[in-house]
Amino acid sequence: MEIREEPVRFDSSGTELHGVYYELAPRESFEMVAVICDPFAEEKKCAQRILAQMARRMANLGVAVLHFDYRGTGDSGGDFGDFGPTDWLQDIEAAVAYARERRSGANIGLLGLRMGASLAAELAEAMGDCRWLVLWEPVVDGPRYVRENLRRSLIKAMLTRGPDSSAPAHTPDTTQGWLDLDGYRVSARTRAKLEAIDLSAPPEFSGPVLVVNVGARALVRHELLFLAEGYPGGSAEVVVMEPFWSRVGLVDGERLVALTAQWLSQIL
Repeated sequence: MEIREEPVRFDSSGTELHGVYYELAPRESFEMVAVICDPFAEEKKCAQRILAQMARRMANLGVAVLHFDYRGTGDSGGDFGDFGPTDWLQDIEAAVAYARERRSGANIGLLGLRMGASLAAELAEAMGDCRWLVLWEPVVDGPRYVRENLRRSLIKAMLTRGPDSSAPAHTPDTTQGWLDLDGYRVSARTRAKLEAIDLSAPPEFSGPVLVVNVGARALVRHELLFLAEGYPGGSAEVVVMEPFWSRVGLVDGERLVALTAQWLSQIL
């Protein structure tokens, strides 16, 4: 059977969101729909190819998949600077609602990368009926995540403008309330929401959870192992590969996709 990839649009708080809906065709019914939750800013751009690869692999397993753009990103409506993590969490909720409309009675699963994984974890706690959760390299420590993005902004500035570039150019503008975060103009409100990300508290979600550590070492980092062990149905795996969300060039994501697909095939 072939995979049908259908461009779709749906509403989130009055703004039109764009997405792609993947499913095997022809097929009458789906017992499972997965919603993919994108990472933040530049990481979203770099991750698109592998996330699309994962969507197609899930479709081959008989899972319908919705991969969409948050407000202010991709082909969705709005300006990036007007939105932040709270809005994007609402967008995921809208995507889940749309997925339920498409396939009434189907179970919902969430797969997220980086910030998207953190938002997926938060929503899974609130949904009550999320069937499973896949967290690829979730952001566990918000303040550290923001510092890393600010550091990348400064490095990029030094490479493009020379060593005279100064850190103040990449710190919050107290009069305008914005800052440059990895090349994106974000509000102080968005920075505060990113810094508020904290996955250290014991989670309440009781369904199957896969936490994946992607990096150079064949060892799950302590923070991700701690997170996975906090879930009653959690497990942690490691995939040795480049951090594709911060690479512009081609990165082979087959090991990550295959690992995730194997885990899903065991719980579906």
